[in-house]
Amino acid sequence: MSCLKELSRVRTEEKCFQELIELCRSPGFAHAIAMFCFRDNWIGFKDQMTGKLIADKKTPQRLVRTEIASLIGGLLGGSGSIELPDQAVTAEYLERAERLLEEIHQCMIKDAFSDWDADSSPLSTGEAIREAAFYATESAYAFQYIEFAEMRYQQDEQWLAENVGFTLKDAKIIVDAIVDIQSQKAMRQLENLRKTDPALWTILPAFELEQGEVVSASGLPEKTVEAFFDAFTCDVSSESSSFKSVTDFNITSARPIVLLGGRYFLFQYVSLTEAIYESPAHWMYQDAAYRAKASANKGHFTEAITFQFLKKVFGDEHVFQNLDLFDGSKKVGEIDVYVSFGEIGIVFQCKSQKLTAASRSGNLVRIQKDFQLAIQEAYDQCRACFNGLKTENIVAKDAAGNVVELKKPERVFPITVISDHYPALSIQVQQFLKTDSTEGFENPLCVDLFTLDVLSELVPSPIRVLAYLERRALYYDRIMTTNELGVLGFFLKANLWLETENDFLNLDDSLASDIDAAMIVRREGLPGKDTPEGLLTRFKGTFVGRVIDDVDRNPNALCVELGLSFLEMGEDGINQIGALVSRMAAKGRGDVTLPMENRSSGLTIHCNSDPQFLAEPSLRQHMVRRKYFQKAEKWLGLNVDPSTELVRFGAYVRQKHVFDYELEALMASAPPMVKTEDVLQRAARRKVGRNDKCPCGSGKKYKHCCS
Repeated sequence: MSCLKELSRVRTEEKCFQELIELCRSPGFAHAIAMFCFRDNWIGFKDQMTGKLIADKKTPQRLVRTEIASLIGGLLGGSGSIELPDQAVTAEYLERAERLLEEIHQCMIKDAFSDWDADSSPLSTGEAIREAAFYATESAYAFQYIEFAEMRYQQDEQWLAENVGFTLKDAKIIVDAIVDIQSQKAMRQLENLRKTDPALWTILPAFELEQGEVVSASGLPEKTVEAFFDAFTCDVSSESSSFKSVTDFNITSARPIVLLGGRYFLFQYVSLTEAIYESPAHWMYQDAAYRAKASANKGHFTEAITFQFLKKVFGDEHVFQNLDLFDGSKKVGEIDVYVSFGEIGIVFQCKSQKLTAASRSGNLVRIQKDFQLAIQEAYDQCRACFNGLKTENIVAKDAAGNVVELKKPERVFPITVISDHYPALSIQVQQFLKTDSTEGFENPLCVDLFTLDVLSELVPSPIRVLAYLERRALYYDRIMTTNELGVLGFFLKANLWLETENDFLNLDDSLASDIDAAMIVRREGLPGKDTPEGLLTRFKGTFVGRVIDDVDRNPNALCVELGLSFLEMGEDGINQIGALVSRMAAKGRGDVTLPMENRSSGLTIHCNSDPQFLAEPSLRQHMVRRKYFQKAEKWLGLNVDPSTELVRFGAYVRQKHVFDYELEALMASAPPMVKTEDVLQRAARRKVGRNDKCPCGSGKKYKHCCS
C-alpha cells in the first residue's frame, strides 16, 4: 500500500511531458542527447567483447532507446540550436531529463495499477501493456535489421529504385559506411577531449554526418546517397510536432537522421537500421497499385526465412515448407513450416502483423485486435494442424501438390513467428492467448524472426533446441520476462529447471548478455567468445555428449526422448553414466538400468559384442520388464560396443501401462532401481555378494553384471 500511496503523489504524465518537451527545445540540448547516447548505447572494450561488459551496461539508471528517442522527438518544433551550453547548464539538462523521464515512468505505473483489482492480472489493462511495451527490451540487433531488410525487400528492388531512388542493397552499403564514419569520429573526438578545455567538452561531433563523406566512404553515386538522406531525415525546425506523449508516434523513429542548424546528426544507429527494415513497407502501402504485391512479398519473406533458419538446425530432410493437410478431399490445415524430427513435430505459423501505434498508446481494444491477428490466429492454425496430423488417414501435400510422407508425431510443439519487433510479446501472450491444450499438443512459444535467428545461429543442435522448447512449454505460465533471449540465456547457462511446482522465474534482460556478446562476435567480427558457456559446451568428450551427437545426426536410429533425457542431467550424472559405461567396457560386457528422474521413465544400457540379432531382443526384453515393474509409459535402451564405448544401436519402448500376469510374476521379486551414484558406490564398496542380485536392477547375479 505504501508504494501505491507514493505513486498517488506523482504529477500527471501530461504535465511531466510538457516540461520535458520544453527542456528538449532548450538551446544546445542536443549536446545532452549526445551524452546520453554515448553513455548508454556505446560499449568500449580493450581486448574482447564479453557478456559482462554488456551486462554492466544494463543498469536501472540507463535510459532505454525509447526514452532517448523521446528526447530526440522533443527537439521537433524547436530552433534546432546546436550551440554549446556551459558545462553547468549541460549537467542541469542531464539531471532534469533523467528526473522527468523517471517521473513519467512513475505516472505510467500509477495508471497501470489504477483500475487493477485483486481478481484480475495487473498486466491485463491497456495502461499496463502501454508501459510494458514502451520499456520492453529490444528484440533485434542492428545487424539483424540490415541483413533481414535486404532479404525482406528483395522482390521489391525495382519499385524502390524507381520510387525512392535506392535499393536495400544500397542502404546496407550506406549504413556500413555510416557506422565506420561514426566510430572513427568518436575515437577522434575522445582523443581531442584530452587536449580541450573542459569547458568546451562535448561528444556531439561524433554523431554528425555529412553527405559528402558518406558518398566517399560508400562509393555510391551522390544522388543515391542524397535519396537515402531524403528518406530518413527529419528537419527539426520545419517539422510540426504531433508528439503529445512518449508513446505517441515519433517521426524521428521513422526518420532517425535529424537536421539541426543545417547539419545532419544520427544519434541512435539502431533506430536507423530499424527504420530501414520497417519503413519501405509503409512507403509501398501508400502505392495502391503496388500494395497487394508488396503484402504478398512480405508474407513470403517471413515463411522463407523461417524455413532457412530451421534447415540450419534440423537439416533439409527434416524441414518442410507450405504443407496442406487433407483428410480425403477436405483440406484440414495449412502449415507454413513444419519440422519432423524423430517422434517430435514442430508446427510454425508465420504472421506479419505489428503492434500498431494505437496499441502502443494503451488502447486495449486495439491491443487485443493486434494480438488476435498476430498471435491468436497463428496459434489456432497450429491447433488445427495438430488435429490434422493426428488424423489416421491424413495426407500432406507441398505447394506443387506432391504427397509428402510424414512420420506420425508423438508430440507437437506449436510456434508462432512474427516478422517485426513486437514489444512485451511474452507478457501479452500470458495475458491474452487462449490456449487449447490436449495430450501431445504442447504449450506454445511465440517469438519474432530475430529470436529465431539467434536460436538457429547459436544452437545448431536439434536436441538442444527441442530441449529448450520442451522446457519452455513445461514452464509456460511460470516464467515472466520481457526478453525471450533472457530465457534462452538462462537455459543455456543453467538448464532452466524448476525444483517445485510453486517455483516461479522472473528473468531480467541481463541474462541475455552472453548471447548478445556471442552474436556480436559472430556477426560483427569482434574478438571474443562466439559460444556461450554452459549447455553448448559442457557435454564435449563425454559418453552422454557422444550419444546426444548421435541423436542429432539420426533421430530415428536412437530416439529424441533419449537425447532430451540426457540433457536434463547435471554434470555429476553425466560423469557417473560415463564411469558406468567405462567400467562395463573394461570387463567386456555388463548391463545396468537407471531411473530417468522427472520423466517417469528409465534407461537400460547393455554393453556387449553379441550379434545384433541376439543383443537387440535381449535389450528389449530387459526394457519391457523394467518398464512394467516401474509402471512407466516409456523406456529407453542402448547397446554399447565395449571396444570403443560407442553406441551400436538403441531401442525405445512406449505404450500405456497395462496389467500383465506373466510380467507380474517375472518381476515380483525384482529389486527396486537405484540412482546412478548408488550403483557406483555399492559396486566400489563390494558390499553386494557375488551371487546376489545386482543392485543395478538387471535381475542378474552381481558377478555376471556390475562386479
